[in-house]
Amino acid sequence: MESSPIVPFTSEIFARRYLDAMPDLTLVVWAENMVMAGFDSDNLSILLGEIAPFNKFEIDNILDRIQSELKIPQINSRSEAIEIVATARIHRFIRGLTSSASAMSELASLYTHDDETESICDFYLLHYAAIDLKIGEYQYYWPDANRKNIEKVIKARCVRWLEDHPLVAWRKYEWQIRNQKFR
Repeated sequence: MESSPIVPFTSEIFARRYLDAMPDLTLVVWAENMVMAGFDSDNLSILLGEIAPFNKFEIDNILDRIQSELKIPQINSRSEAIEIVATARIHRFIRGLTSSASAMSELASLYTHDDETESICDFYLLHYAAIDLKIGEYQYYWPDANRKNIEKVIKARCVRWLEDHPLVAWRKYEWQIRNQKFR
């Protein structure tokens, strides 16, 4: 059975573009949802007609034109793009669309031990704390985290992240939450 792709946030689409991620089916599904939410762009319509295998250069060009047509915010740094992707992953976890293990694993994989990814170091540490606690009684990554409270610790850190990273400039472009609070 084939599962349907998780539809990314608009901010996440453009952050992944900035990070030079390979295009996939989620772009087409995102474009469909944008159109259904009332966004109007000739290039959104073009993106709706794309099929795999995707030509990265062509898709990047289409995304650039969509960004211009809809006046979508520009991403100016790798660290900004990483924070946007982290916010999207955390939103999915907080909403129950993914597990903490999956969210922390995805965030840990983005962490590269440099200044551009320093903001997500906590999630890297929490990921490895949770792994250690699954196989043993102790972990040395996160103070006071143990088997009984690791999920609460992860959730609390994620909630705080969303409070600290509201992505205000992106709110009106997030089709998923036009009538909901988006941090």
